[in-house]
Amino acid sequence: LSLSLSLSLHKTSTSKPVAMQRRMLFGLMVLVLFNNARGEASRNVSFPTTTLSSAATATTRLLFGSCNTARMPQWAWDPMMKMAPDAWLWLGDSVYGDLNDTAYSLSANWKAATPGHLRRLYNIQKNNPGYVRFMRGTGAKIFGVWDDHDFGDDNADSTYPHKVDSQRAFLDFLDEPKDSPRRKQNGVYSTHLLDNGRIRLILLDVRYNRTPYSEGQDGDFLGEDQWKWFESVLISSQAEVNIIAGGIQFLPPRTTALGIPIAESWTRFPSARERLLNLVLSSGVRAPIFLSGDVHFAEISEAVCSCQEPLENESNYALANESGGGRTDDSKSTPESTLLEFTSSGLTHSWKEDGWIMPSLLDAFLGLPGNLAYQKEGLMYVGMNFGEIEFRLVMGFLSAPPPPPPPLSS
Repeated sequence: LSLSLSLSLHKTSTSKPVAMQRRMLFGLMVLVLFNNARGEASRNVSFPTTTLSSAATATTRLLFGSCNTARMPQWAWDPMMKMAPDAWLWLGDSVYGDLNDTAYSLSANWKAATPGHLRRLYNIQKNNPGYVRFMRGTGAKIFGVWDDHDFGDDNADSTYPHKVDSQRAFLDFLDEPKDSPRRKQNGVYSTHLLDNGRIRLILLDVRYNRTPYSEGQDGDFLGEDQWKWFESVLISSQAEVNIIAGGIQFLPPRTTALGIPIAESWTRFPSARERLLNLVLSSGVRAPIFLSGDVHFAEISEAVCSCQEPLENESNYALANESGGGRTDDSKSTPESTLLEFTSSGLTHSWKEDGWIMPSLLDAFLGLPGNLAYQKEGLMYVGMNFGEIEFRLVMGFLSAPPPPPPPLSS
């Protein structure tokens, strides 16, 4: 029994696509492919592995994305519809409630959203012709979690005054059943199963209970109720792949030259981030993969984690990316674990579309010490994009590795 994943981040640019193929432990194969949504060219780098002959194959396709302005042109729905997905996942900023102009721009009229304005924008989005065609044409299950702009304000936290009404509006947008547990809790976190339980989606809410950044780096994103729920979901999960998704990035730091965090990511609260990673690694959950949005570009990140003590003490995991090392010579050390994160952000706008100088400013910011510590082999794209994961469950007998791909041509 083997489960393989293909991940594609689709873009509108006509520039040459980039691709990477990588294998993970426990029979999990991950094909990471940056693919041109308007062309079929791709570039693959292969790693030898043992595979399974396909006596039977089941395929599930999940598409995901974030940062979508309801009143701007939306290019992605028709290409996504042709891919016949089983599910679509909003990764935050499904609408921009705090944007009071038609189009996204840094100079637009920004102010905190009222519940009425959020509902108007959700109605516009739900009736967008491309989105309607996508939902009707695919029958895909629609899942989602919010980030700041569909929560109600830029970088919003637990102090946002309309969060109760905002939660109702967001869940109505997703057609959440009236008796859903999500309507009775503080926050929109949830978990869902795909492919007869082989794939679990775990959606984390980093807004409703988030500590204000002004209170320092010892704050929290989730709140204790959500932490307890998250732990119970991880421990009880029997899925072959566990997708952990949220509005902001989990692994990469985004700091100034002095190491001061300024952009949003889990690194703003180091203790909360450490708690999350320790919980994921110590839970024994199979094939954890992070999905995120927010940053207006696409990126693949990787963290190498090690534990110098038995797993009963879950506080001893260390990130080799930050410490400069992985395993030590200590006999108590356990093998390193690799965590992957796929970020797709930019359904209607991105750094590339924000102006000619913006990609250069992003390059300068990301070039500051530590900001690229987790980026996998330069795999990022600053134009508009959406993501795809294809899960293929293959049952059969072990067979020889497939032949290498033919030589690449220009």
